[in-house]
Amino acid sequence: MPPGSNRRLKNAAELRMFAHPLRLRLFYALTAEREATASRLAELVDESLSLVSYHLRELAAHGFIEEVPGRAGDRRERWWRKTHEGFSWASSEFTGDPQARGIAVAAKRQMLAHQISRLERWIDEDHAWGDAWTDASVSSDSLLRLTAPELAELSDELTAVIQKWAERGRAGAEDQPGEAGREHVMVFVHGFPFRP
Repeated sequence: MPPGSNRRLKNAAELRMFAHPLRLRLFYALTAEREATASRLAELVDESLSLVSYHLRELAAHGFIEEVPGRAGDRRERWWRKTHEGFSWASSEFTGDPQARGIAVAAKRQMLAHQISRLERWIDEDHAWGDAWTDASVSSDSLLRLTAPELAELSDELTAVIQKWAERGRAGAEDQPGEAGREHVMVFVHGFPFRP
């Protein structure tokens, strides 16, 4: 998987993969682990091995994950990895198909629910991380007056900044595996028009 590679979703079947809460959680867990067995992923998402194995096969059938070549010892334990760093889609590609539009909305809602659950967990547990992590964390919202092209430009700039830091984190993890102080960090930003 090339660093920063992103898969563009273009049909309802692909979107449906991420409208399912367990598949989304498995994708995020595999993002954190980079490579993992079904049993490790079942442990991380707190679901049965048979259920996790089924959903991993579904993600693989749609090309979102693959078996890691040469990693299986006795074929009873399959190792999995993502085929792309992430995925994206444009809602405008699905406006002419009400079913696909509904699936896109469901996928967005699942992603938001997952992000919010992670944020709520951080709020509940931040004291356990210590002052350095608590002080380094960020929570901010801003009310801007922009045009649609300006919002698109802002989105591109924020994506570039996140990509820069993702590459730095990957390089640090590869140069110094198990480096003290390096943790997974979730960043999510939403920018959208609204009327007060």
